[in-house]
Amino acid sequence: MLAENAMKLLANPLRVAILTWLKQPDVAFAAYSQLYPYDQYGVCASLIQDKAGLSQPAISLCLKSLHELGVVEAQKVGKWTYYRRNDINIQALVETITQQLQQL
Repeated sequence: MLAENAMKLLANPLRVAILTWLKQPDVAFAAYSQLYPYDQYGVCASLIQDKAGLSQPAISLCLKSLHELGVVEAQKVGKWTYYRRNDINIQALVETITQQLQQL
């Protein structure tokens, strides 16, 4: 069931874009500035929202689903939430999906 949910969530191009941006935040968010270095906490949700050009509720839903899947980590700093990839969980998810596909 996990692989099915993951594939459904990752079928959304915005969620894939967010994961791509978070892979190299220094490159993806080079035109933006935030208080903390990206490697310290990740990327502020407001920057992700601005880059995506969507409303705060829409971005929050995307980030929440990625967080619940375990492929991003969220950390509150003051009133802001910062996100970064969880590459260990991404790799485990890839392995799970691969195993399930090989069983078909």
